[in-house]
Amino acid sequence: MALDRIDLADIHAPERLAARLHAQLGPVTTAVPVVEIARGLDISEVRIDRFDGFEGMLLTDRVRSDGVILANCRYGHQRARFTIAHELGHFLLERHEVSSETGFRCTPRDMRETREGRRELRQEAEANRFAIELLAPPAMFDRHLSRDPDLQDAQHLRRALDLSREACIRRMVERRDEPLAAIWSQEGRVRYSIRGDAFPYLALNKNDPLPKISQAFKVVSKGDRGITTFRETHAAAWTRRPEIEMFEQTRVGRDGHAVTLLWADLPPDADEEDDGGLPELGAPGFR
Repeated sequence: MALDRIDLADIHAPERLAARLHAQLGPVTTAVPVVEIARGLDISEVRIDRFDGFEGMLLTDRVRSDGVILANCRYGHQRARFTIAHELGHFLLERHEVSSETGFRCTPRDMRETREGRRELRQEAEANRFAIELLAPPAMFDRHLSRDPDLQDAQHLRRALDLSREACIRRMVERRDEPLAAIWSQEGRVRYSIRGDAFPYLALNKNDPLPKISQAFKVVSKGDRGITTFRETHAAAWTRRPEIEMFEQTRVGRDGHAVTLLWADLPPDADEEDDGGLPELGAPGFR
């Protein structure tokens, strides 16, 4: 694959960098060929294997003349594709400073980083932003969205984009106009969550049990696998805004894993969200 790395130089915004790269690629009718893209941009080797201790690694020098990407496939091929795109982001974003003499070493937590505080956090957030913009650009992603929010869309997007279900749901929360949030849980206890900019603050912490008055608690307790329809729920179960209307939909998977999609029906004059006093409005509420 013939790509022009010089054309990508001096672009420091991950969204613009991914868009410029897609301009070079032209129309993409299948899943984005991330391995071929990496090899076309001076990555001499992409190795996908089962590794211990890290999710992804970029082996390179400080000037990034070339590089090698290692991606952990322990959690599946689709997650490894995101890891490759993440490490490619580190390689192409020239302001990113290597974390060791050999390059970048990224953990599973780094793959969900959205904060922009310290340099390390900002770099991981930017690499994640580049990865999702490369693998799920709006033109490819939005055409698979239904008229209303639906976790079924993540199933279709997963196949079409060869991307993990988690990444598809996170992108859906971000791309849709409706105020959405998603909560991942296991055995009825919260693992982590994300929320869109307009969604109220989530009054939950990691390891908290799912609210007993929620539909999610009921379907997870039964253990019936599959996706529910959207049902009205008690907003007070999830947020500090008991007066608003809220709907929820849950997918129950294997080994007690589940994800719940929340849809808030905010009044037209709700121009200020309840941020719960958190300084990082765009960050997940917990991990």
